[in-house]
Amino acid sequence: MKKILILFCITFFAGQLLAKDGDGGYAGAFLRMGMGARAKAMGDAYTAVPEGAVAGFYNPALLPHLKNRQLSLSFAFLPLDRKLDYVGYAQSLQPGKDEDEQPFKAGFAAAWVHAGTDNIDGRDSNGNHTTYFSNSENAFYLSFAISPSSILSFGVSGKVLYNRFPNVENDDGALTSTGFGMDFGAFLTPIPNVMCGLVIKDHMSKYSWNTDNVWDRGTSTVNNFPKTTRFGVACRIPQQWLLISADVENSKEQNPCYHVGCELSYLDIGAIRIGFDENYPTFGIGLSGNILGVRANVNYAFVDTGDAPGQDHIFSWTFDL
Repeated sequence: MKKILILFCITFFAGQLLAKDGDGGYAGAFLRMGMGARAKAMGDAYTAVPEGAVAGFYNPALLPHLKNRQLSLSFAFLPLDRKLDYVGYAQSLQPGKDEDEQPFKAGFAAAWVHAGTDNIDGRDSNGNHTTYFSNSENAFYLSFAISPSSILSFGVSGKVLYNRFPNVENDDGALTSTGFGMDFGAFLTPIPNVMCGLVIKDHMSKYSWNTDNVWDRGTSTVNNFPKTTRFGVACRIPQQWLLISADVENSKEQNPCYHVGCELSYLDIGAIRIGFDENYPTFGIGLSGNILGVRANVNYAFVDTGDAPGQDHIFSWTFDL
């Protein structure tokens, strides 16, 4: 346990020394912002945490290890009137009734991620107001994973991408782009209560644009998503009331990102979570209870985004079915 805590402290302070700089300007940013109040409150360090439907978003290889079927709803209120929403369902698949006697398991998940903003002030070349614009981005996920042994699993996610700018073409039509991408993940439990996760995200993800109906001389443009690699470690003490996790994220286009967090839980009643998402502190709470015989969880996360014009507030509701 001492070694685990020392590793956590080293990762924590290393993350504080590395500032994030020059990572903007790449397509698909809404899929790199993290998802769900629980994960965000833990500093977005969720690559190796096989709990909850949102686990399929972070690492599809986590799906065979889920304990319950779960439906998850998440809404994020961001500065500058931006929104980030998530709806997902996930469950593990057992080939037999006795889980302990069946080494081979599987899992699947389906999810929809939506991001958007309204009331974008349009101006002409003289600076005069013309109209208001809006934008929405969507990703539709389908994930599947297999676990050939009790300590190892592999997963893959396919996602359909859809980006829409309404009322910008010459006939007031919408400028749209579609794409397809994939995530690949692996998960390993080398010793009890210590978990490792690895995921490659946004392989082949891109937007392809054609502006022939917007400008007199339209062009065709392709915006590739940065392909990122994440490695995470998580540890839950045997008494089950403390969960510690840490992720490192890297890509050729962006600087390395570090995420650390922990969760203190009390029985099945509630939890307090803290972390650092890159260099920004995060905090959150969760409450659990039964609603009409269904186990439900309400979670909230607060993210201080530093020099941004405001803070992020994320609310999530999960239902164990």
